[in-house]
Amino acid sequence: MELEELKQNWNIMEERLGRLEMEQRQQQNNKVVSKVKQVQDRVLRRFTIVVICLPLLCWLLVHNRAYDFSVLTWILLFLFVAVILARQFAWMVLLRRIDCLKMTVREVCLAEGRFRMSFKVGIAVSVLCAVPLLASMIWDMSRMGDRYLLIGAWTGLAVGLIIGLRLFFKAWSGVKELREAIADLQ
Repeated sequence: MELEELKQNWNIMEERLGRLEMEQRQQQNNKVVSKVKQVQDRVLRRFTIVVICLPLLCWLLVHNRAYDFSVLTWILLFLFVAVILARQFAWMVLLRRIDCLKMTVREVCLAEGRFRMSFKVGIAVSVLCAVPLLASMIWDMSRMGDRYLLIGAWTGLAVGLIIGLRLFFKAWSGVKELREAIADLQ
């Protein structure tokens, strides 16, 4: 009789343990899905800002005849905008491929690794495109003869650098949180 009770208790404990493991796995999957959604929302927000603000900026620059930028500056601006749009689009596509409900843990880790590498490369390429653009714009502004315009450009560059670094570190922390959530799946 005691042996039967022990077997029955053992089976009940195994069932409970199995359910707890399933619940824990489900919570981890939900955490990963939540982190992916947060990063997707952040990327989509920035993509929307780029799509709305850059055409407006270009329209203002073209229609304001006081600023006569060189052809090189316009080409570099077009290249920079193209790089930013391609980068944001690539990030959205790579984030959509991370699906822990349909993929194995290894596949999720590989997909996250591709996204993280794309993030690093995208930021590096964007910075490499922004430096010559900013140098060309400041060079053109220095030839316009307005001292206050040049002071405004340098001030804008300093403020933009601070804001850009803040946005980068915030985005990077989101990428690290996603990686940690996926590491918990293993």
